[in-house]
Amino acid sequence: MEAVRFPKLTTPRLLLREPSKRDVPAWFARATDVESASLAGDPVPEDMRAGERWFARSRRRFADGEAIQWSMDQPGVSDAIGTITLSFSATGAKAAALGFVLARAHWGCGLGSEAVREVLRYAFETLRLEQVTAEAAARNLASLRILAKVGFKHMESFIDASDDEPCQRFVLDAGIGLRLLAGAD
Repeated sequence: MEAVRFPKLTTPRLLLREPSKRDVPAWFARATDVESASLAGDPVPEDMRAGERWFARSRRRFADGEAIQWSMDQPGVSDAIGTITLSFSATGAKAAALGFVLARAHWGCGLGSEAVREVLRYAFETLRLEQVTAEAAARNLASLRILAKVGFKHMESFIDASDDEPCQRFVLDAGIGLRLLAGAD
């Protein structure tokens, strides 16, 4: 059986590629930024071994068809500047959940929106997904703006049971997403 090739995506300012072991230190630096981790709803790792587990999990989830997690590269920057992930529905539905994390030094530059648009294009045009959902902490205003900017519609508010954080859930259907992406070029 032929191995599935990892999809490499490019935008005018980014390369979205398969994570590698060289990404572990950059991941650890992002993951130990307390404010960033809090906004993403992630625990702060205690040591670099957490980065090794992150890398192994990313590879396993891709191999098992559970998710695609890209590392984000920007020309002229030596380390990956973030990650963006599509996690697929276990029910077999043509749906996925979107998640993204960007290093603080790159906040407010439009790179998150650029990466999200490209991954949505891939999700709807190549994978032929029917729907993509996303969640964000209610206080994560930058992520909420990105989701609104690319066309996600608010579905519900909820409290994350793991940490009592008020969160928002959003949805974007393929028909609307494809029309909005066509107009974004």
